[in-house]
Amino acid sequence: MKWGECPLTDGMRCLSAKIDEALLTVRAMVSGTSAKPGRPFHWRPDWLGLFVLAFGLRLAAAVVTDAFRHPQLYEYEDLARAMLAGRGFTYGYWGIFYQSYAPPLYAWLCAMVYLAGGTVGTVLVVQMLVSAGHVVLIGSLAERLFQQRAAGLVAGLLMAMNPGLIIYASTKAHPLTFDALFFTLVLWQFWRLRDQPRLGRAVAVGGVIGLGVLSRATVGVFVPLGCLWLLATSARQDWPKLLGRCVVVGVCAVAVVAPWTIRNTLIHHEFVPIVTEDSHVFWRGNNPAATGTSHIDANHLVIDALPAEAEAELRGLPSEMAQSRWFQRRAFEFIEANPGAFARLTLRKLFYFWWFAPQTGVLYPVLWLRGYQVYYVLALLLTGLGLWGIVSRGRARARHECLLIVTLLVGLSGLQSLYYVEARHRWAVEPLVLVLAGGSMAGLSRAGTSDRGERVETSNIG
Repeated sequence: MKWGECPLTDGMRCLSAKIDEALLTVRAMVSGTSAKPGRPFHWRPDWLGLFVLAFGLRLAAAVVTDAFRHPQLYEYEDLARAMLAGRGFTYGYWGIFYQSYAPPLYAWLCAMVYLAGGTVGTVLVVQMLVSAGHVVLIGSLAERLFQQRAAGLVAGLLMAMNPGLIIYASTKAHPLTFDALFFTLVLWQFWRLRDQPRLGRAVAVGGVIGLGVLSRATVGVFVPLGCLWLLATSARQDWPKLLGRCVVVGVCAVAVVAPWTIRNTLIHHEFVPIVTEDSHVFWRGNNPAATGTSHIDANHLVIDALPAEAEAELRGLPSEMAQSRWFQRRAFEFIEANPGAFARLTLRKLFYFWWFAPQTGVLYPVLWLRGYQVYYVLALLLTGLGLWGIVSRGRARARHECLLIVTLLVGLSGLQSLYYVEARHRWAVEPLVLVLAGGSMAGLSRAGTSDRGERVETSNIG
């Protein structure tokens, strides 16, 4: 009943009705049921609490590790400083200056922060804020998936306490925080597109993917995977319209990336979609000394095993394209000569992606590694329970949305296994795993045992 529907002579009855409605709302909040379908997102007290907790943990990590005074810097810092110094997007590497060494988005962000008078510490604070916001997004998606507020809180707490994401957001000037966010945003936007396949939503999916590719190129694999999922989970009579929306997704993603690709092609006089370093990254995981990771041990990288004459040959090449082709040629020579070793290496890397390599944690204190291992095993167990709940008792919509999570995780881990694998590659998509983990303690018997309705009844994120 709305206030405007109440006759003036019946005010007490209307007031009583509104009080009853308010009490029912409060009871729903306490019991774990919640928002009406279709409501826009708003900051509930529990979301605000998760945000504050996540930011507090990240800020504490920065203080304890003295990251504001001694942050860990990477090539993105050099790229940002080079742009501000008028040298363009350049990075000294292997004896020459690379102009397409890395995806540009994070270096652009750093340069803008520095141009505005900020420091690396400012960049870390931005990362902490983004990471804390990501925590709330994960909680919202878990709540939507399982139709239970408890699912959102569990997923949000796990995300807030994720050791890898805390360390990267708080101590390292590195794009992982944004990479992880883009993977989650793509998942969310594809869910929204399936809910209502409007043109605007297709444009949003493509735009997010395009920006994500400018942060991490592997986000691009989500275009075919997401579109295939969209078709596979929809009625055949809807395919013509959905195919059109998929075309829009691809066109918009390409449109966002195109200026960078054109810039690269004009510089190198060859087609370079994002970076030239991809050949080196591919070689790193496919060569006679490859371990599946970047490291042989704590003190030696795989690249350190390069024979002296090979390194001299590499450094003597005049351009980054020549060096890129050098790595590409040697990687394919290894694969052609050792197809069995390549297959075993790829499977080993896939295993390392989801578990731990012998080199995992060699750059961190042992206690940090053990703490993360305990956390990760717990997260996997909870994810298994969440998956079981959806498969055994979930609604059709929940099963479809879960299928997209699994598809994206399998596709990305398979693609990464062709290159090399480190824990941070999993950390970028671990938030998607935690969405599923949220359902473990959320009353799976109430996760929706019928197929009635296709609207969100609990989560207020559409």
